[in-house]
Amino acid sequence: MTQLPNDTQPEASTSASAQHQQNGHITEDEASLYDRQIRLWGLEAQNRMRSSTVLILSLRGLAHETIKNLVLAGIGRLIVADDSTVTQEDLGSGFLFREEENAVGQNRTKAALPQISSLNPLVSLTALETLQPFIDGSESEIVDFLKREKVDVIVACDLPKSQLEAIDEAARKAGSMFYAAGTYGFYGYVFADLGESYEHVYNQKATPENSTPGLAKKILSYPSFNQALSSTNWGKPAIEADQGGSPYRGLTKNQTRDAAPGIVLGLLALWEFENINSALPSGEEIQFAQIKEIAERLRVDLGINARSLPSVDEQMIQHLANHATQFFPPTLAVLGGLLAQDVLRALSRKDRPIVNLLSVDTMGGVGVVGRWNMGDGVDA
Repeated sequence: MTQLPNDTQPEASTSASAQHQQNGHITEDEASLYDRQIRLWGLEAQNRMRSSTVLILSLRGLAHETIKNLVLAGIGRLIVADDSTVTQEDLGSGFLFREEENAVGQNRTKAALPQISSLNPLVSLTALETLQPFIDGSESEIVDFLKREKVDVIVACDLPKSQLEAIDEAARKAGSMFYAAGTYGFYGYVFADLGESYEHVYNQKATPENSTPGLAKKILSYPSFNQALSSTNWGKPAIEADQGGSPYRGLTKNQTRDAAPGIVLGLLALWEFENINSALPSGEEIQFAQIKEIAERLRVDLGINARSLPSVDEQMIQHLANHATQFFPPTLAVLGGLLAQDVLRALSRKDRPIVNLLSVDTMGGVGVVGRWNMGDGVDA
């Protein structure tokens, strides 16, 4: 076992250890296990993934599907951290907690470890029964942890936005990529901050002059979570999104409809409510009214086309007010899968990751990516 910072001993580690990570080449066992995805992504991309370390913060619900996909894909090392115990409600949030194994009452990471280990013995696992230093720790402590453990990507699930912003700022200083994600009943989101200079390759589109253009490189400059959603420049139009302009201001009726701003309005209003009240809503009528009032103000502030969205969706606001703290398994499965897919894309540096906020309504079958306070990238 590896000694962790602050004398924190990992709960368990697979027998695979870090042996296959230290070897610079794919082994025969790995080539056989990952044959299909090597054909899909290529050997170089697979090598990047198997040399990576991913840290998952909070195993409350969304993390289950994400962990499954990351481990099966063959990342090198997974660190899972949570300081809470498994509740009866947790049993319905995913496959990591099993009633027949007396999971209720155990620490979440301890209860989840056997299931994670069984998915892929080639992945090195570390379980921490704490969220320190990421919750209530100093920025320097977080940076030190990320550097010592050589964390490539942090995935923080179902945490308050204020905590996510603090973790993201530390991740940027440590040089780690950052994802924030969460679900609120039927609704959810994934936010990506892959750093100020993220380079990836992509397949160029064929043209009549060149039917096989091959690969090209692009550099994306991501803002932090706090920077991305700053309202300072929302008075600017969508064409100035790289300067913080509203992603919706100046769009036509049809463009606004395609951008589906209603979902983001609900999320932004919910986060502001949580920041004001230090808690998510519990279904009280006064809470519904407060969230609706915030959402209506944001609709105006963002300059959303009134012909397309003359008012916020009260049914959505009511759902968020009543079910923000509840899990909807199909939402967890859909969003968890999308989150894992994008983390793997970011690690492999093949194809364009989320730029930079994905919002989903699983009941309505809607998912849309909005570009907040960042440009579309430049050719490398």
